Amino acid sequence: MFRRSLEAELEKWRSRPTRKPLILRGARQTGKTTLIRKFGREFESFIELNLERDDMQAIFSKVGDIAELVRSIEGIAGKRIHAGRTLLFLDEIQNAPGAIRSLRFFHEDLPNLHVISAGSLLEVRMKREGWSFPVGRVEFLYIYPVTFLEFLEALEEKVLIEILYEASPEKPVPQAVHEKALEILAQYAVVGGMPVAVETFRKTGSILEVKRDHETLITTLKEDFYKYARESETKYLRTIWDQAPYHLGDRIKYSEFGGHPSAAISHAFDILHEAMLIERILPTSRLQPPLVPKEKAAPKILGLDIGLSLFSLGITPAQIKEKLISADYHGGLAETLVGQELLAMHTHDRPPHFFWVREEKGAFAELDYLLPWRDGLLPIEVKSGKAGSLKSLHQFLLRSKTDLAIRISSAPLRQEKVQVTLPQGEVLLFRFLTVPLYLACRLTHFAHSIKAL
Repeated sequence: MFRRSLEAELEKWRSRPTRKPLILRGARQTGKTTLIRKFGREFESFIELNLERDDMQAIFSKVGDIAELVRSIEGIAGKRIHAGRTLLFLDEIQNAPGAIRSLRFFHEDLPNLHVISAGSLLEVRMKREGWSFPVGRVEFLYIYPVTFLEFLEALEEKVLIEILYEASPEKPVPQAVHEKALEILAQYAVVGGMPVAVETFRKTGSILEVKRDHETLITTLKEDFYKYARESETKYLRTIWDQAPYHLGDRIKYSEFGGHPSAAISHAFDILHEAMLIERILPTSRLQPPLVPKEKAAPKILGLDIGLSLFSLGITPAQIKEKLISADYHGGLAETLVGQELLAMHTHDRPPHFFWVREEKGAFAELDYLLPWRDGLLPIEVKSGKAGSLKSLHQFLLRSKTDLAIRISSAPLRQEKVQVTLPQGEVLLFRFLTVPLYLACRLTHFAHSIKAL
């Protein structure tokens, strides 16, 4: 198994004396179980309980004395538990509310024991059944599909990774390396970030084999919908799942999904969002923090994985580079890829993501992403090609008085000072950072290094 970036976070958690039981959250098939099993090799002993099994759930049905609970686990697992040397892994913990309650007792009565739990339906079950986490007694990590840099790790592109990490606006990536990175990025877009597909590509180099993985994943995820909702609601989940790839980068209206009632589709979106299978990028008209959604404005949709989306769209490997980085192609693919990278930057929380809109009579502007940044906001424009109109970006800069902007595109890494005279005669002077698509995950690192005007 190739290395995931979360492994470093797990190591920090392991060595921190103030750690609490850890809950790993993420969508199904994103590699939670594999990651923890690999991490378990770092301990003298590793005990895994799959709480989808009734006999495992029964252990936690009447949680009382922690010593009795530990003896029960030892008896079932056939292994002794030694605090500080054993990793206890409670998988699919959403199936056993008693196990979730037990995390409090592990924290209070056995704090030196390393305990990790995982579940892909935690939020769904919490809302449906009304239970909650032991507040203040657990901590969280979030896992997403494999990022581009993790994909390079899987392909053992160690030198390329080093060059990309060394890159800065003062030391841009050499042109030949830039072109190579874009070529591999096109591969990544086709393969996507689902770990089983990445592992297949790593072993075989075959896109045909990867497509088989995609077909199986899509079918498996759809078959799981009955776990998320009542039977009468699953048809709405399937409608959204099937149609989502055709709305990449678009504003969505619930009434447009299959002719179903808007309220039912809205609720289905809530369920898929809680299951981390769909992300809604929220519209805001704010120019300064805090970011709040614009009332009654249509959000954008971001699917679980770009590889699954492209498979559903039937885009071939021969087409992908042109469609991903061509200036004359709809930018939804590039927006999706960047969105997937931005989500994965958040390993300890899951904040909402926003795009900026100005919707006034006779005037319209839209920015792809807006991030909290120091005391203000960081505007981000995603372009499929190397160039394109920046009118919306200029409008945001003018109104917000922000002097730093980011464009993510197929152009090389570059920073510059830009002066623009707008049609109304206003003059804008701002710092402009161009980040190549393959370095989207490092944009905040680069933004920190830009000098003041």
